[in-house]
Amino acid sequence: MNLTKLASVAVAALVLTTSFAQADNNGTIVVNKDVLKLRPVAGCLVAGSPSEFPDDIYIQNKGAGTLKAGTIVKWSVPFANAKGSYKLTADLGAGKNVFLSGVIPGGVEAGHDCKASI
Repeated sequence: MNLTKLASVAVAALVLTTSFAQADNNGTIVVNKDVLKLRPVAGCLVAGSPSEFPDDIYIQNKGAGTLKAGTIVKWSVPFANAKGSYKLTADLGAGKNVFLSGVIPGGVEAGHDCKASI
């Protein structure tokens, strides 16, 4: 990489960094919450009991932030023509799950496609 390209990349990185964060009086980087926002990401998984043909799903927080209590997650299992929504009763941390029992009438094979959105 030549010097001009390297300088261009460095300037671009500096501009991007300063638009998202600024240093406070102690030199600590503080993220500007009005600029950088985490998009909530939900997922779901067909699993439960009985293990081969469960009628249960897990709602998953696949994002980096916490899903707040009261958030409504819409889910669907297209193969079974099943869908619904679930209102979180408590905060759901990143990587955590909520179990919904008996929501797929008749059950389906574990691992079938399940979609979720907020």
